[in-house]
Amino acid sequence: MQAMQRETENDVVKRGQQNHLELLSKQFQLPGSEIEKLRNGGQGWGEITIRLALADKLTKTDPTNFPTLSAAQERIETLRNDGKGWGSISKELGLKLGPLVSDVRHSLNELRRDLHPDQLTAGKADDRGDVKREAHAERLEQAQRPERLERPERPERSERPERPEKPEHINR
Repeated sequence: MQAMQRETENDVVKRGQQNHLELLSKQFQLPGSEIEKLRNGGQGWGEITIRLALADKLTKTDPTNFPTLSAAQERIETLRNDGKGWGSISKELGLKLGPLVSDVRHSLNELRRDLHPDQLTAGKADDRGDVKREAHAERLEQAQRPERLERPERPERSERPERPEKPEHINR
């Protein structure tokens, strides 16, 4: 989860806060003002993304207890204020965190492509999503370059001299 939070923070630095606000707003069908409230409450972009993803999943898996996104967010807020981490919160709510994070990553990458195709820039090797696709395209381009010069063949090893036969041992 901490890696997801760091990734999100780095993404916001690269693309800008307003762009990330638009992404989250579209992803979770929330007005930007709701997301700004969370941000003004001292939460980082990564934490907001995880919180909204958990709340969204909770409303879909348990609509009787959590009919709205705000009801689910209140429950998550209570657990977070009790000092629980994201892993224990998701476990208590009966959700698996790994697939949830993967889904969020995937959908945010899709939204990035739809909303801001002009902002895809080459990134570091550990970036995910669109940057990873760009690196793949770059490798394909490198593969189409002219052939490299081949190394000269290695000289063959000289043959080993044969070993002399051992005399048979005499039984004593």
